[in-house]
Amino acid sequence: MWNGLPSLNKIKREQIRMMFFTVKILALFFSAIPILNYFNRENQEYDFISIYYLGVTISAFSLVMLLLLFIYNKKDRNQLYLILEVVTFVIVFIISIYVSGANLSENKYLFLFIIISYTIEYGMKTGLIVSGIATAVIAFMDLYLGNNSYVNIQFQNDLALFAMFFLVAWTIGHYVRLEQTHIQQLMDYANVDGLTGAYNHRYFHEVVERMFEENKKNHTQLSLIMLDLDYFKKYNDIYGHSQGDELLKEITTVLRADLREDDLLCRYGGDEFCVILPRTGKEKATIVADRLRESICNYDYIGKENLNNKMLTASIGVSTYNSQIETYKDLIENADMALYRAKFLRRNKVEVYSSIFDHVTDKDENGNLLEEMKPLKTLITVINSRDTYTYNHVERVFNYCRIAADHMKLSREEKRLLLYGAYLHDLGKINISKETLISNTRLSDEQWEELKKHPQDSADIVSQIEGFEKIVPIVLQHHEKYDGTGYPNNLKGTEINYLARILTVADSFDAMTNQRPYQKTKTFEEAFEEIERCKSTHFDPVIADEFMEALKLVGIS
Repeated sequence: MWNGLPSLNKIKREQIRMMFFTVKILALFFSAIPILNYFNRENQEYDFISIYYLGVTISAFSLVMLLLLFIYNKKDRNQLYLILEVVTFVIVFIISIYVSGANLSENKYLFLFIIISYTIEYGMKTGLIVSGIATAVIAFMDLYLGNNSYVNIQFQNDLALFAMFFLVAWTIGHYVRLEQTHIQQLMDYANVDGLTGAYNHRYFHEVVERMFEENKKNHTQLSLIMLDLDYFKKYNDIYGHSQGDELLKEITTVLRADLREDDLLCRYGGDEFCVILPRTGKEKATIVADRLRESICNYDYIGKENLNNKMLTASIGVSTYNSQIETYKDLIENADMALYRAKFLRRNKVEVYSSIFDHVTDKDENGNLLEEMKPLKTLITVINSRDTYTYNHVERVFNYCRIAADHMKLSREEKRLLLYGAYLHDLGKINISKETLISNTRLSDEQWEELKKHPQDSADIVSQIEGFEKIVPIVLQHHEKYDGTGYPNNLKGTEINYLARILTVADSFDAMTNQRPYQKTKTFEEAFEEIERCKSTHFDPVIADEFMEALKLVGIS
């Protein structure tokens, strides 16, 4: 499972790198002192030779510093760069120790600089390896360059130094390991959901934001899955929250078993889970989502016989990054909308996010919305900020019209016009006061009159867009009734635009089945009964029958 470190830990590591880069530069300066003293001792007067050697020494150390700077700035440093850096320091230290007396040198301590820094930076194993190299170098000098007497004093004296090398590497390495373990535990507490062991809501947002920015920069693919357990509240009510918690743990295990190594499972809240799918397009994400849905359906758990269809099911929404998505929050919102659509339409279903603005033909050669379409998208966004019900209502009506259009086998052009009309039919509500839109009480006569103006206002807005002339009557007439008692123009029968008559049924069905202060919410079955009762008065009877049949075929009943 992918496990990125938080940005705070990344900053800390960068600070440690900078600190030890400084230590390494200081180690170079300390090792340069014996070499400069050597040339100064050999040439008491500053002649051409001494200046030449001085220049060579300074140039050599400058090259070493440039090499270290190059390695430091490499973002993708691998083991080869580490080996190159260690070898460079070992060579410099050997020269420094050799010219300052070799086995008799007092500069053997120089190896401590890299032992300490590499142990802290790369861990105990690297520190012990560097300690072994330092010990081997000094021991070789002691044994090879020492006197031939039976007792090698320098080697005996350096045994304590060898022990110190390894002791420093082991002690610091052990401390660093303990600190890293402690940091990881703290990160787990901060990032992991205490009940399920999946990552939590806060960490989900952090990772999605980071991956979204990386995706935009590197032009890779990114998808999200949002999953909600169907009827989980009923399970909690029957068996209690403790058993519900156990089921959530089991479901987490089931989901993990079906995910790939790089996929990231998060608990979004309650019985809702999210999966981040890096480097994954829409088709693969849909396959993963459907596999998760099937695994949940097939899972054997306590009490499934008391749930609908004798099984636990999940509704799943999928969203994938595209150039129209501006922020990571939009990507999450798209997945949430797709999930809402899956639960709303039939449950136990995977829905991939789609919006009319993702599929319209009114785009330029780069696939971007034409300029005249962008104000409409902005207006719909503004309506959402003022009245979430209207925005969700538009999404639902859009889906009902899509289902009806497919069932009624409308032509491609008719379906396009109908879906445009569905998406734009409430644009005129931008002119309605917020108090009326979000009123929690029954509307007054004045508020009703204000609300009844929105078909005309919507039509006025749409009529200003070149090429949308055929959509104007659909939007304008969606509150007309088949018997002529509707508004704004009291049209009746076939005087009403055919596509507007379809939109009228879809709009009314959604209004009946969702809570508003001025009416009692109906069940789907009650709404179908109401449509049946109002055929030939409110609704075109043929269209009403086709609409109800279409919804029942997809499981809405």
